[in-house]
Amino acid sequence: MNTIFKPHDEWEPYIDIDQHGKLTLSNIEFTTTNLCNMRCSHCAVGYTLLTKELPAIPADEIIRKLDEVETLRTMSFTGGEPLLTKKGIKDNLLPLLKYAKSRGIKTQINSNLTLPMSHYELVAPYLDVMHISHNWCDEKEFVETGFAMMEKTPSVEYRGNLYRNIFDNARELSKGGMFVSAETMLNRNTVPFMEKIHHEVANEMLCKRHEIHPMYASDFAESLETIGLDEYRKVINEILDYRNKDIWVLFGTMPFYPCSRDERDLALIKRINNASNTTMRNDVDGRSRMNLNIFSGDISVTDFSDDGQAFGNIKNESLTQIYKRWLDSNISKSINCHCPAVKCLGANVIVKNMYYPETEFVSGSIK
Repeated sequence: MNTIFKPHDEWEPYIDIDQHGKLTLSNIEFTTTNLCNMRCSHCAVGYTLLTKELPAIPADEIIRKLDEVETLRTMSFTGGEPLLTKKGIKDNLLPLLKYAKSRGIKTQINSNLTLPMSHYELVAPYLDVMHISHNWCDEKEFVETGFAMMEKTPSVEYRGNLYRNIFDNARELSKGGMFVSAETMLNRNTVPFMEKIHHEVANEMLCKRHEIHPMYASDFAESLETIGLDEYRKVINEILDYRNKDIWVLFGTMPFYPCSRDERDLALIKRINNASNTTMRNDVDGRSRMNLNIFSGDISVTDFSDDGQAFGNIKNESLTQIYKRWLDSNISKSINCHCPAVKCLGANVIVKNMYYPETEFVSGSIK
């Protein structure tokens, strides 16, 4: 009898339900820079990017707040480009990475992977996952779209070199033993090239995992066209047909649920569950994770929350107090859906608004 291999996903929020019996603050995502060497048209935080870094809260003050969160299991670092400057790495990233390592907390950095290898070597000893975005159909699109929101763009040759850096860096880091995970967002631009993109992620970049997520129509990405549920379902089935079975395929925030009355949704979920090396992830944002801005101290649900609202600030409150306020908020309660029988936590607020604005998800509806 063959055993279906399912990799363990440390960022799966349902782990907290299993361990603590409830949603728990186990992941902190840090906005560690407002700088970036690119200005992608699909960037979810594009309007927050700056050209000069702000002073950050001292790392030891942030660490004191993290010490209070006994349930902390994972930490993620985003920006901007968190690895853009070596000063930012040494001042803002490394103290938190070393702290996580000392507590046995798993870590992930979200990078565009275009920088010199020396930047990645600084964090490699302390990092568990190098998370990159790969939404490019070819070098031409990268050169144009990756800098579409930049007032003064570098030369085409320079931008092309950055594109090739992504492949070279991913391959070298993977060969060196780093877990490199590439994320692709499904939208009108990427869907026609998904097979090519998957081939590049698996066979050219040598990534250990390919993450497939819906595109959030926010910030710079407001003008990009999302795909409907019928097309989304079709694309996922196609990916399952041609995927490289040696690479872990993770479907994150997938907008199909076991409570669906559409047999096609249920068939797709069953197919994923019966496939080896393929997993689905409940959405982390607002479930087990909050975002901490290391410059302002503000805490929000994600780094790209719809209205940018902060639920509190670590200068005034503990992380657990702010997290409790989020769980008690009307927004949280409107999406706080849970069916233990299938370990499903329902849709996040953006997916619900995008695909299911009139649908009420009922906890415990699947027995």
